Amino acid sequence: MAAADAQACTPGCAKMQSAESSATQAPMLENRSNASAVVMDHADLAELVKRLLSFQAPNDDYSVHPELTAQDCLVVCHMAIKYLSSSTSVCVQTDSPINIVGDLHGQFHDLLRFFDQLGQPPQAKFLFLGDYVNKGKFSLEVIVLLLSLMLMYPDSVVLLRGSSDCASKCSHYGFKDELIGRFGANSGTSVLVGFLRCFQWLPLAAIVGGKLLCCHGGVSPSFELEPFASGQPETNADLLNKIERPFELQQFGLACDLLCSDPMKSPARDNFEVSVPEGERLKLNWVTRGRSCSYHFSKEALCSSLRSVNAALLVRGREIANEGFALRHDRLCITLCSAPGYHGTRGNKGAALQIEDREVNLDRPGSFFVLTPRSELLSEKNRSFLYWHSTA
Repeated sequence: MAAADAQACTPGCAKMQSAESSATQAPMLENRSNASAVVMDHADLAELVKRLLSFQAPNDDYSVHPELTAQDCLVVCHMAIKYLSSSTSVCVQTDSPINIVGDLHGQFHDLLRFFDQLGQPPQAKFLFLGDYVNKGKFSLEVIVLLLSLMLMYPDSVVLLRGSSDCASKCSHYGFKDELIGRFGANSGTSVLVGFLRCFQWLPLAAIVGGKLLCCHGGVSPSFELEPFASGQPETNADLLNKIERPFELQQFGLACDLLCSDPMKSPARDNFEVSVPEGERLKLNWVTRGRSCSYHFSKEALCSSLRSVNAALLVRGREIANEGFALRHDRLCITLCSAPGYHGTRGNKGAALQIEDREVNLDRPGSFFVLTPRSELLSEKNRSFLYWHSTA
C-alpha cells in the first residue's frame, strides 16, 4: 500500500540485480528448449486451479498450505510469459459486467472469499489491479491461482501490474523469503526469477467499457504532453502500448506514474510565491511525492488526464481504505483496497467494485462488495502464519 510503498520507485527498484544476484545461473524461462518441461495441459492446469480454489485451512490452522511444487510454479510462469508477451498489450480494452479487485498482498483466504461471493471465472469476470504478493505469507497461492485462471480463461481474468510486483519489493517485503522457505535457496530463487519475469510482462492499465481508466497507481503529467496533447482522445489510450515490455519499474516516467501516483488529499499551493497572500498563490496540480517517485495529482490534473484518453473515471488500488474503498476528487477517483485487516495490523475492510451493467453508467458505475476482517485471523499465532513482520 502507499505507506509501505514510499520506496516503491527509489533507485533500488530500478535494478533487478537485488533479487537476481544469487540467481544469475537460473535458466531464463523464455529460452528453455524442452517444451514438455514447461507446458501443462488443460487438465493439469484445471486440477491445479481446482486444488487452490477448494482449499480450506483445516480447523483454522493457517500454518497449512495447499500443495505446490517449484515445478508447478515454473511451468505456470513460463506459460504466463508466453501468453502475456504474445496476446496482451500494455493497455487492455475490456468490457463489463466485471468485478474490479484492488491490492491483495498475499491474502489468499480473502481472495477465495471474493470468489465465493462474486462467482468464479469464467462465469464471473475479474480485473485485478496489482500488488498480488508481499506482506502476506500466502503470496505464492495468490499469484499461482490468478496466473492459472488467466491462462484458462483469458476473456474472464485480466491482471494488471502493481508497484509491489517488482524485484526490490519482493526482496524486502516477504515474497523472496516465502519462496526460499517453501522450496530452498536454489529452487526458491529460480521460482522468484520466474515470477519477476511474469511481472515485467503484465499490462499497466485497462479501459473498461470505454469509460473507466483502471491502473494500480494513477494518472501522469505525460498525459498533458506530446504525443497525447496533439492526439485524439479516442485513440490516445493506444499510445500507452508504445511502452516497451518486458519492463522493470523505473524512478520516473509515464509507466512509473501509472503504478505509483496518488490523488492529493488536500489542495496544494506554491509556497515559493511569498509576495502574495496565501489564497492567491498558484494552485499546483502535480506535486512530487517527497523522496519517493511519481506525483500526487489534483482534481484538475485528473480531469485533464482522463479527457486525454477519453475516459471519465479513474479506478485504482495502491492505498489502504478503511471502508475498503475511498472516493476522491468529487468521486472521479475510486480507490479499492481488497485486503481486509491489512497485514494483520489494521481493522480496514476490503472491497471490490461490481459493475453489473453492460453499459457503464457514469452516474452509478457500480456497487461495492465489502468484506470485513475475519476474527479468527487476528490472533497473534495466526498473524505469524499469515503475515511477514514489517517495520514499514
